[in-house]
Amino acid sequence: MVRCTVGEGLLEKVTNEDIRKAVELFWSTFLTKSEDQLNSFYAQGSMVFQIGMGRPEPGRLGAMRRAREYFSPDTRMELKLGPIDVVLIGGDAGVACYTLSFQTTGRDLGGGKRAEEKLDLIRATHVFQRDGQGKLRIVHEHFSVPVA
Repeated sequence: MVRCTVGEGLLEKVTNEDIRKAVELFWSTFLTKSEDQLNSFYAQGSMVFQIGMGRPEPGRLGAMRRAREYFSPDTRMELKLGPIDVVLIGGDAGVACYTLSFQTTGRDLGGGKRAEEKLDLIRATHVFQRDGQGKLRIVHEHFSVPVA
């Protein structure tokens, strides 16, 4: 077993499987509609690019916005993850690249407006880094859709 020194203790080196499981846990958490749990995935200072946004935003702000839009009790969501490719960066981080399909009914657009959304192909990149307590946190996230 390879170990990495982090802070005062020793943590196991991050593996491809650790990163894959972190992605799967992120999305299963998203589907439970727990804003606090979703927020906990993001490292302090993390940055995210959302679909259709022209600039990055702090990860926790993005999580709050998504909670407002998607976590209403009457919002229904479905998603399907494609294969997750992982590139490890040193002993404590990894990049996950994958695709997913996502659809929802009842997305809150604000002002009492609700919408359906169906995205057959979303490209996703997550950069996870293990923090001092051993938890993998998102330091960077990017979602995009192909231009038709």
